[in-house]
Amino acid sequence: MNIGKAATPAGSNKRIKGERQKLVYQSLRKEIQTLALRPGEALDETTLARKFNTSRSPVREALIKLAGDGLVVMLPNRSTLVASFDLLLLPKYLDALSLLQRSTHHLAALNRREDHLAAIKEAQSIFLSSVGEQSATAAIEANLKFHLAISEASGNPYLTHAYKRLLNEGIRMQHMHIEYLGWTPDEPGVMEHQAMIETIQARDPNAAEQLARSHAEQFDHKFIRFLSHRLSEHIQINSYADRKTADAPPK
Repeated sequence: MNIGKAATPAGSNKRIKGERQKLVYQSLRKEIQTLALRPGEALDETTLARKFNTSRSPVREALIKLAGDGLVVMLPNRSTLVASFDLLLLPKYLDALSLLQRSTHHLAALNRREDHLAAIKEAQSIFLSSVGEQSATAAIEANLKFHLAISEASGNPYLTHAYKRLLNEGIRMQHMHIEYLGWTPDEPGVMEHQAMIETIQARDPNAAEQLARSHAEQFDHKFIRFLSHRLSEHIQINSYADRKTADAPPK
């Protein structure tokens, strides 16, 4: 009688491999988006395979998926880098984000179904909970899913694919300013979500587009505010003359 180790079914191997790929993808995505992995940092497949205790194949597949999200760059020599920020392209990025946001939200008001509305409202509920708990990472991820749910309602998979890529690329910018400036339930950008739901539910494409435009502009302003903020404004450095005057005995 053969008492050796039973062969693992082929379907089981495929499922385990898929789970490993998903784990590696999700872990690296979070590290990139939270800037734990810095722009331009090299990602070595062998090192990552050891880190996640897996073979190189799931790592390779995860990196390919991250490249599709615009979060890594795979070079011809098979090396992979975390995608960098190009500040010269920032105005073009913000223009593209605004145009795609306006287009998808406009179409969502025209084409949405009841199941789309349910998905949008569910994403909004998760978003508000995350903001209330002051969990920046969870709130940013929920915000992405909220806008993607609206985009899915547009009925145009090509716009949704392009919009998703831009949202993924922008998450790092959100982490930079939201973790620093915060996100509160009563700020305009958060409160606009409910107005978006109402315009989409009412099938008002012009109002939905206007809200999407305002929402994109608020993102622009908040990020620019972060870039222009100066911590040194709150630090007072007395000059030598000031100290000398202060230390001098009264006359």
